[in-house]
Amino acid sequence: MKIFIYILLIIFTNLSAITIKDIKNTENYIWGEGSAISLQQADKRAIKDLVSQISIQVESSFTGMLSEENGNVSEFCKSIVNTYSNTTLHQAERKVIEKKGEVIVYRYIEKEKLKKIFQNRKNKISQYVDSAIKSEKDLRIADALKYYYWSLVLLRSHPDHNEIKYNFPDNDSLLLITELPERINKIFSNLDISIKEQIENKEENSKSIHLLIKYKDNKITNLDYHYWTGDTWTNIISAKDGLGIIDLFGEASHSLKNIKLKCEYIYENKSKVDLELRKVIEDTELPFFSKADFVIPLKANQTKKKQIKIENPNNDCEKAVLEIVSSINCEDNKKVRQLFTNEGYVMFERLIGYGKAEIIQSNPILHSIEINENTIVRSVQMKFSFPGNDRTFIENVVFSFNKEKKIDALSFSLSEQAQKDILDKGDRFGSLQEKYLLIQFMEDYKTAYCLNRIDYLESIFDENALIIVGHILKEEKPIEGIYKSLGNKVEYIKLSKKEYIQRLRRIFQNNEFVNIHFEDNTVKKVGGDDKVYGIQIAQNYYSENYADKGYLFLMIDLNDAQKPKIYVRTWQPTKNEDGSIFGLSDFYY
Repeated sequence: MKIFIYILLIIFTNLSAITIKDIKNTENYIWGEGSAISLQQADKRAIKDLVSQISIQVESSFTGMLSEENGNVSEFCKSIVNTYSNTTLHQAERKVIEKKGEVIVYRYIEKEKLKKIFQNRKNKISQYVDSAIKSEKDLRIADALKYYYWSLVLLRSHPDHNEIKYNFPDNDSLLLITELPERINKIFSNLDISIKEQIENKEENSKSIHLLIKYKDNKITNLDYHYWTGDTWTNIISAKDGLGIIDLFGEASHSLKNIKLKCEYIYENKSKVDLELRKVIEDTELPFFSKADFVIPLKANQTKKKQIKIENPNNDCEKAVLEIVSSINCEDNKKVRQLFTNEGYVMFERLIGYGKAEIIQSNPILHSIEINENTIVRSVQMKFSFPGNDRTFIENVVFSFNKEKKIDALSFSLSEQAQKDILDKGDRFGSLQEKYLLIQFMEDYKTAYCLNRIDYLESIFDENALIIVGHILKEEKPIEGIYKSLGNKVEYIKLSKKEYIQRLRRIFQNNEFVNIHFEDNTVKKVGGDDKVYGIQIAQNYYSENYADKGYLFLMIDLNDAQKPKIYVRTWQPTKNEDGSIFGLSDFYY
């Protein structure tokens, strides 16, 4: 221990021995100087000067790009370096000299540390490309565009933007500065957006246009867009599983001859989940893609009157869903009260009250699955709009009937691709019923956050559940011998079940809406006959006041289908250094 303390003292002494003269006269540092009558003002000026000095160091790297922007080299580089300022200045050392009536501040950083900061941004660029490739493969076109574009934006802010390459799985190593714009444009070129049907509502003097959206002849999992109403562009509309919606009102519902649509790719609001990215988007010139604009002709013979029906319902449960669809359409929900249990009707009212709820299918195609003594009817497409915010969501609503054929729960469906990922697993993973049980659990979990089902969330977390929020994990004692020692990996916030539920109550009370969007999911099962699963999910979380993106892991026990239990819930804002996220292998069961 004495040796260890001695070494620390030597290191501390050496750090303290660095003088202002050393900083100024060696090649190892970049520094800025500021003076004022107050420390705060002097420090601010020193930081500004430091940014200016870093700008000079990287100025030559951006000369070529600046010719595209047609601006001032120095000012352009300062705007670029400012996007690093939060990170850079966090690591910048400070020295202060006090004189009579004046404070002089020096801010300095080692050049090697500056290289590491640039390397961190390079790593983030690659991570966004990783996510974009996976998203495109899964037909999550909204996510693919977002991540390709964000990687491009960050690339353009890197001093080595003309040299950074990426090993694409379908090609050799390619320069990102040329490949990223090419991939974004190819996505737009491979999108096929056509009109499926036009539904006229003469009473409301409106028209609803349903779009069929495909990518390389396959229905997209998601796509975000804006459209022209005749007066202005709408807020973001989110298409799902190949279906997009256009609503026109008043004169526009008769006069417009085509639909003008812009695919979203910048995602300025969502960039708030990454402060570094957000600053780049706010402070630098952004690339523009004209191929994001589509014009879709309207045809008179595609228009029909608004009519909701289900062709040949197969059983009483599907007939009940038909009655509910009609009641929503007529805004007369009390007449179907007898079709629900008490808890089910409370959920139904919450669902109808989740934004402005509308049925968007004229003839929903339903199918029923028997799970134990329950019947699951899938699914009715609905649109949920929030006038006070910039979001419109399309969700497929699933109805769960108990053995008395009463609806006791409703949920928002996983995407078709996410369901397919689970259903396509082999027989060793589980029976068809077990796979649907897992799908149902994930849908119930997602919906519980959207519909503020705090009682349900409280019931599914084990009393000794390990719940991690915010940052990731560090070493913690095993809880009742279930969990492995996780190692001293990173900082974390560990909550008890009671603390987590209290936290959720505050979130639900303070937000007009909460919506969870799963980008992809990986599901694994522990060995043996136990129905214990590990679910890894890339999760986007949206609410009125907050948004984030991170990676969720759940360890769940479905041995008792009526009483599912979560043993572990971890959330991490980024993947681990090796590209993994926490999973079953990190815990004992």
